[in-house]
Amino acid sequence: MLSVKRFIKYLSYKPKRLETLFNVYQFEKEASQKLSKNIFDFFAGGAGEELSLRENSAAFDRLKLIPRMLKGIDSFNLSTKILGQNVSFPVLIAPMAFQRLVHKQGEMAVAKAASQHGINMTVSTLSTSGLKDIKDVSSIPPWLQIYIYTDREITKNLINQASNLGYEAIVLTVDTPFYAKRLRELQNPISLSSSLLINLVEAGLKLDNVDPYSLPKYLSSLISSNISWKDIEWLRSVTTLPILLKGLLHPDDIRIAVEHNINGIILSNHGGRQLDTAITALESLQMVKEDLKTKTEFIVDGGIRKGTDILKALALGAKGVMIGRPIIWGLAVAGEIGVSKVINILKEELSMAMALSGFNSIDQIDKDIIFK
Repeated sequence: MLSVKRFIKYLSYKPKRLETLFNVYQFEKEASQKLSKNIFDFFAGGAGEELSLRENSAAFDRLKLIPRMLKGIDSFNLSTKILGQNVSFPVLIAPMAFQRLVHKQGEMAVAKAASQHGINMTVSTLSTSGLKDIKDVSSIPPWLQIYIYTDREITKNLINQASNLGYEAIVLTVDTPFYAKRLRELQNPISLSSSLLINLVEAGLKLDNVDPYSLPKYLSSLISSNISWKDIEWLRSVTTLPILLKGLLHPDDIRIAVEHNINGIILSNHGGRQLDTAITALESLQMVKEDLKTKTEFIVDGGIRKGTDILKALALGAKGVMIGRPIIWGLAVAGEIGVSKVINILKEELSMAMALSGFNSIDQIDKDIIFK
């Protein structure tokens, strides 16, 4: 519920023209003024003292570039392949829950913007738009993010539904066995109608009589907290789709995932929303052994706010990066058009960063431009 002060601020809010927003941080500031405090805090906040949340971006800022000159840059090719999918540039949209809290079109607007730019979208289990509706407007087949629920039929039903619709990969989130302490959420809880969670309901989950203010934490309580590597084999028994693990950071876990022939690893600390003071995805990528011979592809998730961030992740060996909050800010500001503008900003910034570093294609980027 809005306070009187916040309500007056909301009534007096005058949106800026999109052409006056030039970077992701400006979109975030605009979104903070447009959204109610509890909804903004839900998406913007992190766990604990939010140290990992801040470090996700700070880690990129500390890493310096050594550009090359006189390389004859006269054109750009940002296209690449990620898990066999042709994409226009190496950015993927991260799975994010409850997007219709931000904009009435929610995931549909995001999917349309992603399609316009020829990039992949990973759809959250907690999506507030239907899996079929999202797939129908996607030019590149999306991936589905899942949890392993205590009632595994729920997980299995979601996977089967996605597979039948033509989704092309399963992203298993592994870093949420428990719902972390998030101070902003505790102080300003969101209210969420269970009727928005149409995919979970269709998969067989009963959500009747759940308090709307406690629904996010209740949903987390349904996730199996004791999953282990043997559950990866169970997952393989119910799908032939490629499997990515989202939430690994430790080199030993990465090695084990490679031994299990995981198709992709999304290095992530859950946007700083789980274990506070956990290392960042960028720091984890820097710890990956160069002699680790594998076809497993690495994606960096967390803290990506600029084109130079993308360049640094690629230089260190990532196949691509996932972005989450910047997409939410674009969605909040102007729906599909806002999301498209955020994506275009990152694309233009990456092009400029590549040109100023001496690269005209993604496959030329290497670690020699990273200052150590």
